[in-house]
Amino acid sequence: MVEIASVLAAYFAFALLHAARPERIPFGVASRLRGRRAWRVAARVLAFGFFSLSVALWGRAEAGPAAFLSALAALLVAASLFVLLAPIWPRAVWSLAVLCPPAIAALSFLGARHG
Repeated sequence: MVEIASVLAAYFAFALLHAARPERIPFGVASRLRGRRAWRVAARVLAFGFFSLSVALWGRAEAGPAAFLSALAALLVAASLFVLLAPIWPRAVWSLAVLCPPAIAALSFLGARHG
C-alpha cells in the first residue's frame, strides 16, 4: 500500500511541476493563473515536497539509497506517462492528478495499519 502511495506521490509531484507553467493546464485554467509568480513558485515547492514524500514512503519499504532510486524511477515513469498521455487524454491525466492527494493519504494510512 505504501509503495503505491509513493508512486502516486511521484505522479502528483510531476503533475505539479508540469502545472508550474499555466499554459500547460487545460480547461481554461491558464487565463486565471497567467502572470502569477506565486503560483509558479508554490507549484515547484509543492512538487519538491511531494517528491520528498515519495522518497519517505519508499523509505518504509527500502533502505536509504534504494528508497531514493525507487522514488526517482517512479518519478521518471510518471513523467513519461504524463507527457505521453496528456495530449491524448488530458481529462484522465489531470483527473488522476486531482485524485492523488486523497489516495496517498488513504493508502498511507492503510499501509501504516497493516505493515
